[in-house]
Amino acid sequence: MQILKFISYSLGNFANTIAYEVFQNRIKFYYVDVLGVSGAVIGTLWAIYGLWNAINDPLMGQISDRTRSRYGRRIPYVAFGAIPLGISFYFLWAPPTHSPFILAAYFLVILFIFDTLYSLTIVAYNALYITVAPTPPERINLSTVREIFSTIGSLLAFVLAPILAEKVGYLAMGAILGVVISAGYLISTIGIKEKPVSANEKSMGIFESLKAVLANKPFRWFLGANMAKEYIWVALAGQIPFWRKFALNIQGDIRFLGLNLSGGDAEAVLLGIPLILTIPVIFIWRPIIANLGYRKAWILGAFAFIPGLLIMTFASNMTTGLIGTLLIVPGLALSLLISYPVISEVIDDDAKHVGVSREGLFFGMNNGITKLSFSAEGVFFGFITGLTGFVAGSDVQTEFAIWGIRFLIGIMPIIACLIIAFCMWRYPLGRETFAKKRSSQE
Repeated sequence: MQILKFISYSLGNFANTIAYEVFQNRIKFYYVDVLGVSGAVIGTLWAIYGLWNAINDPLMGQISDRTRSRYGRRIPYVAFGAIPLGISFYFLWAPPTHSPFILAAYFLVILFIFDTLYSLTIVAYNALYITVAPTPPERINLSTVREIFSTIGSLLAFVLAPILAEKVGYLAMGAILGVVISAGYLISTIGIKEKPVSANEKSMGIFESLKAVLANKPFRWFLGANMAKEYIWVALAGQIPFWRKFALNIQGDIRFLGLNLSGGDAEAVLLGIPLILTIPVIFIWRPIIANLGYRKAWILGAFAFIPGLLIMTFASNMTTGLIGTLLIVPGLALSLLISYPVISEVIDDDAKHVGVSREGLFFGMNNGITKLSFSAEGVFFGFITGLTGFVAGSDVQTEFAIWGIRFLIGIMPIIACLIIAFCMWRYPLGRETFAKKRSSQE
């Protein structure tokens, strides 16, 4: 029965991954390259959106923490937020006009609407993680199941979405995937019963909450690593379409390994094969995490990204591009698996000191502050494309502009990897293996 509960709950992560990754992977490319909005304008609006994200997620955590209903604090927001979220996802791809000014205004407004609904749903969903898996071994098992579904969701996001966008258009893609997103979240709440709210638990204001979590030393170092990890995913997802089109020079049909591939098909291969391979690699990481502990495993996983990112930086064709994306598989797999067990460890440690488990507070603050990586990526995207003279909507770019894309997809994520390693080196928890924990408890 536990595995069935893990599977149904993990379908929410499947829905989340599709919403998040398709949004990250296609939205800037759609508005800049397809609709012709300036990259500098989109980068600036993206940075503004990231700042709202940093406020929005903690607010949603506060709202769910203060909710009292017969269905629990989190479940109502997942169950009743699912359909509005799917509808808002559709409208991301349905701008009313091709006027650059109105497109830019619409982009900003729909970002705010989509992200508010997304945050309300995902913060509540993530806060259920500890309810579904209360012990460390269960958390690694749940994280494994979650990330298998996440990988399948990523395949749909990175493989199916570009193909759908080419074959049936962005509007139909948004409608199809919007339905999938809503269905996944609805199924995820089946069979989950939340714990009664402790009489000792007190609701705090947003600034008091921020002060409380930032006073927690393990959380601060986790947050630094998680922000850098998030930046890697945001940068890869956002730059892959530009990298494929300009750095790898795949703009029309190509022939690869005896197959005729369109640009969207090539992008699907570049990402699809590596994502499929993350599933077996997740199982390889499970015993490594158990033997090394969270801290050392995350450091190792951060360094595992670097060879592939270096090759992606200099890749100039489909073959070298695929080699690069294949070599980031170990880093991708570990980054999928590690963050939720680590923040759960932080929450457990905090509960020992304050007497109550404040998962809504920590998950909400983590989601919000981590999303500053969106702003960082938006700032870098706008600055680098503007500096290098990238021309929005053009199929021809200067070599300098193309090197800007290479820098964004390779060098910046490598810097983020080094930040992860440093933060986890300073992280004070996660130094015991599961075996040591079991022996100390006997």
